Amino acid sequence: MSTFPPAGPEPGPVFPAPQGGDPAQQWATGPAMYSIAPPPPYYSAQPAPPRPRTLGVASMVIAIVVFVLSNVASVVVGVSAGPLASRTATSFSFNTSDLTPDQAAAFAPIGLLMGAQILLGTIFGIAALVLGIIAAATKRGRAFGIVGIAVAAAAPIVSFLVYMAALGLTLPPA
Repeated sequence: MSTFPPAGPEPGPVFPAPQGGDPAQQWATGPAMYSIAPPPPYYSAQPAPPRPRTLGVASMVIAIVVFVLSNVASVVVGVSAGPLASRTATSFSFNTSDLTPDQAAAFAPIGLLMGAQILLGTIFGIAALVLGIIAAATKRGRAFGIVGIAVAAAAPIVSFLVYMAALGLTLPPA
């Protein structure tokens, strides 16, 4: 009686290879007929072609255009409205009823610019945000989409700060 453990698994029954069918899935024949051949290789699906980055690029471009144009409009509106404001020691106010007819006529295009900035900036800013989110979620220009989201989210905040700075620098003395 041996005290050594068995060297490997006990051999199981060996069955002959099936006849017919797909040759790639047949077991070995001939002298190796009673040994088991390796299983057929599994084929992986072809990798999907890379998705176009157009959506993310569109989001980023729209967001950058909104950012730049909104800041330019903020400077123009702030510089134009600052001299027309009334200033006290603690605050300032801007009332269009205090304007002379010449000042009101000069400020009318600035008012239209401010309205267009708010309306178009909001519409295109939201569009850039939505496109950026979709691009990031569907991997269609994820990096560009994330940049578009960040720029579109920062645009109104930076634009307001630029407007306040331009307005504050051009206020009349108290």
